Amino acid sequence: MRLAPGDLFVTTRKKPTNAEEASAAALAKRHDLPLVAREGRSIAHHAREMGRPAALVVRVDAIHLVSGDARLGFHPNMAARRIAGRGIQGDHYIRVAGIRPGDHVLDCTCGMGADAISAANAVGETGRVVALEAAPILAEIVAAGMAGYGKGSAELRAAMRRVEIIATRAGDYLAALPPRSFDVVAFDPMFAWPQDGAHGLDLVRAFAVDDVPDAAVLTEACRVARRCVVMADGAPGPRLEALSIPIVSQDRRRWWGRIDV
Repeated sequence: MRLAPGDLFVTTRKKPTNAEEASAAALAKRHDLPLVAREGRSIAHHAREMGRPAALVVRVDAIHLVSGDARLGFHPNMAARRIAGRGIQGDHYIRVAGIRPGDHVLDCTCGMGADAISAANAVGETGRVVALEAAPILAEIVAAGMAGYGKGSAELRAAMRRVEIIATRAGDYLAALPPRSFDVVAFDPMFAWPQDGAHGLDLVRAFAVDDVPDAAVLTEACRVARRCVVMADGAPGPRLEALSIPIVSQDRRRWWGRIDV
């Protein structure tokens, strides 16, 4: 199933605050989507009335995508475990990319934000992490979630607040940057390769954009990077091979490539 803008409408919970109503109106305006007052009715009722199967439900601390019985909202998931369980030195992505305090990192494929949060934790308060997301609705959900998430450790929450999310394609953003703007440029096109057991991502995949870099985008990434460009791929790394990116780490499911510049 794929979801297009014509499949969506914006609403709130049944008893919204004034701030939630204002946020919902702003979201609907940004994406030219219909705004529907709940009026005590269910999401399913409004979906039938609107002829649109999915709703963006705005709360003060989050935006949820609801389609039938499925619901998608932001959760740090793996990032929380990576920060709490293994720390910077034990995080595979951080080690492959060589990310350290004070670095500026450009994450070209934000997705649900796990890599960006881990990078923000690694670079600390003196660093910077910019995360690009080609799917505008996913960018809204993740940005709202990172800003409003109130659980987990103080370290996790601080890392989330430091991530700058921009809704744009990586190629467009890279082309506008001056040379050597970021220490590390990273790609992890998670929706381009199957992941067994990742059923929770099904609703994300319904509207996600497969922003897999091609040779031209990779050239721009190398121009922008001060130290390296890294990219993840599903085993056995067909996209890494196609782009001639040297493989530096691999396991059963995920391979990493790195270009030092």
